[in-house]
Amino acid sequence: TNPVKLLSSQGSNPGPLEIRRQTILVNEIKSKALIIASPNDDIRDVAKRMVQNNINHLPVVDADQKLLGIVTSWDIANAVAKGETMLKNVMTKKVVIAREDEPVDIIARRIDKHEISGMPIIDKNNRVMGMITAEDISRLMCARNRKEGV
Repeated sequence: TNPVKLLSSQGSNPGPLEIRRQTILVNEIKSKALIIASPNDDIRDVAKRMVQNNINHLPVVDADQKLLGIVTSWDIANAVAKGETMLKNVMTKKVVIAREDEPVDIIARRIDKHEISGMPIIDKNNRVMGMITAEDISRLMCARNRKEGV
């Protein structure tokens, strides 16, 4: 379609776009110690690890820290109910990930879109560096609002 009205190019000097809020990247979020699992781990051992560390998500990695899958507390409860004993049989292999250099607001939208509560953080070499959860993002937003006086 044609423009409603052409913008005048005389007498105006457009400046750069004003950034009102600084973008926070995933790697700037203080994360908890990385707790991982191996695909050959026993379900009960993984459940104990999750309870001891008060976490609901556990990335499953190979010997080089490369992501193979993820397991959640719900996956563990489901596995126990069905009598499953090996993690590799219950882990989710198709995993939604976050990159270290991505803005947190993009990750928040991805969490919402895929209806998940967390995802592994992956570095440039595809190694797991941590986890980011909806709870982490919520805490970040609350801290930001307190800082800005909102």
